[in-house]
Amino acid sequence: MSGVLYSAPGSGLGHLNRALAVCLELREMGVEARIATNSPFAEGMARAARFPVVGIAGRRWREDVRALAVELRPELIVCDTFPGGMRGEWAEGLPARGVYLARRLNLEGVRELVAERRWQAGMARVVALEELSAEHEAVLGESGLEVGRLSGPVRLKPGRVATAVPKELEEMLEGGRTALVVHGGPMEEVERLVEAARREGPVAVIAPWGELCADVRVFEYYPAGNVLGRAAKVVSGAGYNMMADMVEWPERHSAVAFDRRWDDQAGRLAGWRPARGDGALEAAASIRELLS
Repeated sequence: MSGVLYSAPGSGLGHLNRALAVCLELREMGVEARIATNSPFAEGMARAARFPVVGIAGRRWREDVRALAVELRPELIVCDTFPGGMRGEWAEGLPARGVYLARRLNLEGVRELVAERRWQAGMARVVALEELSAEHEAVLGESGLEVGRLSGPVRLKPGRVATAVPKELEEMLEGGRTALVVHGGPMEEVERLVEAARREGPVAVIAPWGELCADVRVFEYYPAGNVLGRAAKVVSGAGYNMMADMVEWPERHSAVAFDRRWDDQAGRLAGWRPARGDGALEAAASIRELLS
């Protein structure tokens, strides 16, 4: 492999959406790219998008993702969110040149994941995916690394993965009356969002869980971005990807900032400024520029 290995660790789906959005743009540019993740959604995404996604068991992530990089010998490794790795897999240096895609982290995340300097060895560039905290910017400024900025968020464009919409969901979305809850987090968070959405009218849920209760229909539909523009209201968490997915319809989006170990959802929600530039294309172009 002479192209790009995109390292997207984490147990959810949002980071995989971002990885896929960038890697599909790279493919359009003629760059071979592969995604590595420990998410349980790896196989389903690979099948839906027809894109190479390597799923690694969480307990083996640190050892196996590094072994994969050594085996594939990519020209570049893209480190999403975790520049030294989620479990320290790149702390001793990358086995190839790297690009760090930086999203907003809370103070603990900056101190644990970014302030440690060892990850900077071999890192060729940083791409800021959104407005970062002052502490995060300060660390990046001290690193001496080039920091690229995007004119809009990275998102998987509607229709890019053309999955058929379930007939029942189609019917619920007709007429633009249904409030749509989209969330891949814990069940109790989904239920909180459902209660908020009930004030908007009929509710449908897109989540990787089963039925919540008798009067709420849950769909395991992917990617949700294909149907967001047809909902009367979208209620979600304030994670990067949902904020990015709703960039065209901010007036129809209600977001709740949930507590996360590293992700600063409250800071993101407070400072979010909708911008419609093509972040996925720009991030891919910044990566492509570094390839020989």
